[in-house]
Amino acid sequence: MTMVTLTTGERLDDDGSPVPGTGFEYDSEGEVAKLLAQRISPVLYSPSQGEWAWMVPDDSDGKFERIIAVCSTGNNGPILHYHPTFDEHFKPASGSFVLKADGEEVTLHAGQELMVKRGTMHTFRCIGEDGDFGVMVADVIPPVGFVDMIKLMMGLAQEGKITSTGDPKLLQLMVSMRGWRSSLGNKLIDLAVPKSPGKSVITILSSILAPLGRLLGYKVDYPHYYEDEFWEKRVNQPPN
Repeated sequence: MTMVTLTTGERLDDDGSPVPGTGFEYDSEGEVAKLLAQRISPVLYSPSQGEWAWMVPDDSDGKFERIIAVCSTGNNGPILHYHPTFDEHFKPASGSFVLKADGEEVTLHAGQELMVKRGTMHTFRCIGEDGDFGVMVADVIPPVGFVDMIKLMMGLAQEGKITSTGDPKLLQLMVSMRGWRSSLGNKLIDLAVPKSPGKSVITILSSILAPLGRLLGYKVDYPHYYEDEFWEKRVNQPPN
């Protein structure tokens, strides 16, 4: 079968047409095509960060959840952070990534892997030529409903509830920190903690600012972010 280059994940305009230059490319017979064919969620898209994500079966009898993340070389990746309640196993499916964990940088190419233990400060970014994309397979061990947090954050980005740097607006973040739970019952602060300002400061700030945020109309959660229809109306999905 002839391999061709396909594009998916584009932002859809008001007429439902893909907006050129907003998606990512992949080979029709390559590893990324296989991961797209396995997806058990829509392809999610954060237009502010140029990031995509979807979930695939974990093949682990419930021991972990597997998330696929696509990043461009122009993306600096997540801020330095740690996970209090789970380990994270990284393995690029295509492209190359630099992972910084516990103060040390490691370059991972397709097929290489690295385990980041819970409590370890880390971040990662895709490297390569301008316009390249990297695809990362991330296993969250044990399952915590991490994809729910991704849907929340990318949903906020879709609806413009973020800052110019791509982070949730302060009051929105504080409101969600006080009341949000994943589908498995985990708090937002127990899934990811940024190095700065840190967990204790965030806990204090949220107790002060969350009531103000609720008065101004910010909600703890937005249930429509977890519906397939929300993403299918906004993001061009690959063929089944």
